[in-house]
Amino acid sequence: MEYGLRLTRGEALPADPRAACPAPWRELLPPGPTVALYFGTEFCEDRLPTPAEARASCELALAHGLEPTLLTPLATPEALQRVQALLDELGNGGWQPAVVFNDWGVLGLLRQDHPTLPRRAGRLMNRSLRDPRAYRDAPEGRATHEGQRFARMRRFLVDAGVAAIETDADLEGGFLGEGETAMQRTLHLPYTFAASGRNCPLKALLFRDGDGFSQAIAERCSAPCRAGPLPAPRSDTTVPQWRAGNTLFYEMPPAALQGFLTHADRIVLHEEATP
Repeated sequence: MEYGLRLTRGEALPADPRAACPAPWRELLPPGPTVALYFGTEFCEDRLPTPAEARASCELALAHGLEPTLLTPLATPEALQRVQALLDELGNGGWQPAVVFNDWGVLGLLRQDHPTLPRRAGRLMNRSLRDPRAYRDAPEGRATHEGQRFARMRRFLVDAGVAAIETDADLEGGFLGEGETAMQRTLHLPYTFAASGRNCPLKALLFRDGDGFSQAIAERCSAPCRAGPLPAPRSDTTVPQWRAGNTLFYEMPPAALQGFLTHADRIVLHEEATP
């Protein structure tokens, strides 16, 4: 097993990557080296790094012998221009990060302008696997999926030069098939995203004079979520949940982990829930 780290509290990289996650998880995870440092944002275009921040992350990664891995979100046309500027800055500047895309437009930029940058399909690209139809004829309450849907997506991603797909622990490992492709399966732990959208409650609170959500969509955000995630408990479940900007996460029960480890080639450990 190899590891990637998504750090949010500083620049100190732990000698053992498992030290980055909550204590109950550490004894459940197998040993392995850290190979990548993740930075950027998966879910919110307002959290895209500046070119200077991105260069600093790349420099930190390479100083420790790690692959810098830029996370990019769903993108409006304006955000797509900012992603393109980041790719130009990093790609043409010799940093050569791997890029996780959650938007088909970003994949298009990679294929057209930066074909040498490694491409990784992000967690939002497999949202079709959250289709409630997966639960038809479901034995024992588990999701089932029609295999051809997996195969078509795999073929498309492989043909597009995608090297890996980033997933949550709520997805079946069969998505990548058995020996059918060379795509790597990357598992993000311990925070699984439950829902995400352009309407961000924290951003809306910045506009208290009314029309908070409509203003929040139109205006750039000062990212109050940088202070850290907020607990978001629910009365109908004991699973810990977290509000991080425009995204709601839940913490997967550690006891449920083992069934997913056998399908993973890389684990990305997050210090905290972050968009």
